[in-house]
Amino acid sequence: MKFFYRALGSDGLPRDGTIDATTKMLAVQQLQKNGLTVLRMEEGAGSLSSTDAKTLFASRINGQHLVEFASESSALLDAKIPLENVLKTQADLCAHDRFKEVLFDVWKRVNGGSSFADALAKHPKVFERFFVNMVRGGEASGSLELIMRRVAGLLEHRAQMRSKIVGAMIYPALLVVMGLGVIFVMMLYVVPKMTELFGGTGQLMPAATRMIIDMSNFTRDYWWIYPLLIAALFALYKTATRSDEGKASFGRRLLKVPVLGTLVAQAETSRFCRMLGALLDGQVPILQAISISGSTLGNAALRSLMREVVDEVQAGRPMGPLLSQREEFPPLASRMITMGEESGELHVMLSKVADRYEEKVSSSTDRLVSVIEPVFIIVMGIIVGFIVVGMMQGIMAMSTGAG
Repeated sequence: MKFFYRALGSDGLPRDGTIDATTKMLAVQQLQKNGLTVLRMEEGAGSLSSTDAKTLFASRINGQHLVEFASESSALLDAKIPLENVLKTQADLCAHDRFKEVLFDVWKRVNGGSSFADALAKHPKVFERFFVNMVRGGEASGSLELIMRRVAGLLEHRAQMRSKIVGAMIYPALLVVMGLGVIFVMMLYVVPKMTELFGGTGQLMPAATRMIIDMSNFTRDYWWIYPLLIAALFALYKTATRSDEGKASFGRRLLKVPVLGTLVAQAETSRFCRMLGALLDGQVPILQAISISGSTLGNAALRSLMREVVDEVQAGRPMGPLLSQREEFPPLASRMITMGEESGELHVMLSKVADRYEEKVSSSTDRLVSVIEPVFIIVMGIIVGFIVVGMMQGIMAMSTGAG
């Protein structure tokens, strides 16, 4: 089996190459025997330079850049390389221009006496609060290499979850776009061409045919109404969600939507528990950990709930009972969190909750897609069938009248 690797030599210079080994672990061990510190290793027939080439043209610093930064930094720190050298090496090797500038700035600040966490905090648009606070906890506990490994794992988990949901929804979205495109093409081009065959006999046509012709004429003459309607709906949504209460109200309605609401609640629960568990494991104080984890949630109703949880915990009460009383939060998750608080192993229980709800997200996503596809195909079949049958009725009526 062939592996492509990026490693750091004893002279501090990067090494890219390939190695044959039966497993990834044996490949790493073989490189370490040769005095190399492995930064990254991938199995396959490509090369790591291809992923680096992509970053040259990317303007946005994405999650994959952060995953690679955290995992490679962990590997270097584990090899007992000083933090300043680690950051300098990462900046030198970075192929993404904007991220390179950020890393050089972080290195300069650390070299000038700033803590690693404070240097990262100077770039809030790149390094999230949870990243900064976990690093702060790692510096305080003296286990920065372990914390960076956990950060990389957390970011990777989150990226995989997002990729799973987005990937599953691509096909239904394409179906919707193609279906609407077919209907508009029929209304704008096909129906008018067939209408020309009827000549001046429009009033003698069946009711279904006249309805389709009227819809086609309306679409051709007033096509601009459709984008205007979409813009109006978007403006209405932005107005309704301008305030925090409006966003929370919309979030609660979304959670009540059949199947989709369940999927959103499960995905958000998994994200919250995964991050909270990692922060607590990284020695971040619980109030700060809940606040950070809650702020990363996409649903405003759940973000509002987590602010209430912070107040509850600050008053000396456990968060499990509060979560169990709220319908926004899944009952099983709140019960498991309560058990974790009672046993004193909250961070362990949170990881189990996250694992469980990741499995639920996977099954719920598959179920949602399996529901959307046949429903949309049936609806599209009815609409297209109605147009075809209506126009055929008009042709038959015209033929009968001519006969």
